Amino acid sequence: MSSLSILHLLLLLLALHAPQAKGLPVVTSRTPYSMLMKEIMDDLKKITPSPEGSLNSDEKNFLTKESLLQANLKVFMTFATDTFGSDSKIMKNLKEFQPVLPTATPTEDPIFIENKNLGDFRMKLEEYLVIIRNYLKSKNIWFS
Repeated sequence: MSSLSILHLLLLLLALHAPQAKGLPVVTSRTPYSMLMKEIMDDLKKITPSPEGSLNSDEKNFLTKESLLQANLKVFMTFATDTFGSDSKIMKNLKEFQPVLPTATPTEDPIFIENKNLGDFRMKLEEYLVIIRNYLKSKNIWFS
């Protein structure tokens, strides 16, 4: 047998023993933001009333401003801590978004959530999560 044939056989054997992706995504330590958002939404549906009404254009504007993303997150985290506790799943999941949001110094006040109004919290947080998802996708940070 020639050395070329042996080399070919060796490569074939190595290829058969090498792990194959089989069309599955490679496992990484990346944060699954879509799963975090789904968990937040599931918890919101269980523990908060369905929101009544809709956001006005000013509220949507405050939520969509990139310079306010981090400040708005802090508002949602404060409300979640005060209402559900610092060890709640909603609070823990919201905290996961801190490192990936811009830390620009806002020139305006962040979103306002009516005191102890779970419906207002849910309505604004649902919209905010859509905005965050779009932001992360635009920055290629989104991981399913």
